[in-house]
Amino acid sequence: MRVALKIAYDGRAFFGSQRQPDRRTVEGECLVALKAAKILKDSQESFFRSASRTDRGVSAVGNVIAFNTHLPPEAVIGAFNDRSQEVWAWAAATVSDSFHPRHALERWYRYHIFDPLSPRALRRAASLFIGEHDFGAFTPDPAEAPLTIDGIEVTRSPHAILFDVRARTFRRNMVRRIVAAAIRCARGELSEVEIRRALSGIRRDFGMVRPEPLFLMDVRYPFDLDVIVKPRVRDAWRLMEQDTDLRRRLIAQWHRATHGIQ
Repeated sequence: MRVALKIAYDGRAFFGSQRQPDRRTVEGECLVALKAAKILKDSQESFFRSASRTDRGVSAVGNVIAFNTHLPPEAVIGAFNDRSQEVWAWAAATVSDSFHPRHALERWYRYHIFDPLSPRALRRAASLFIGEHDFGAFTPDPAEAPLTIDGIEVTRSPHAILFDVRARTFRRNMVRRIVAAAIRCARGELSEVEIRRALSGIRRDFGMVRPEPLFLMDVRYPFDLDVIVKPRVRDAWRLMEQDTDLRRRLIAQWHRATHGIQ
């Protein structure tokens, strides 16, 4: 049978997601865990594939991997989580033999912006990217055809401005370059006209934001994956939540100390 797993990981622990012979990557860690748990023997024979390749430092809440195995989904999740390090599987489904996780309906990325910017100005800049455009200026990959951004939402949370981008597919570095251009436009460092020209095919480098605040939130298909959260995964995420809260408190204390606030 063929099984799809929804996985989460902290991208700071890996040199990106794509397999590399001399680097620790997300795909590499997944294969080590799957082989150690005897879920599969060979990545080629099992047709191991992933939905999205995330850059070094980019994290995921809902990336997806798929492979052929003799075990049912719930057994796969338990065995995988017992062996994996810093990658957690939390949902699974049996899929067709021909299923390839790259063929998704939608991908959802979220970037966390910590700069004191106007959400309204960011929304105005973000609206320029919605729809079908030539995104050649926003990726180092060759632009084979126009791409479509289905939607961008800019909202304020207690700790950051959330920049959510949804599309069926993305090119390498694309979200980070879109966010960089939107931030510069919101600051008044470049005009909407310059962005429109870039989206019409005129090459222009607007820079790229750092990868750590970027998360692949979900990859959506015509079917749902069943949520199966094992105790080990729940405990690991609680520890991460505590670590995040401590870091946030440290930053707040540093801010108070450096600004002379007691």
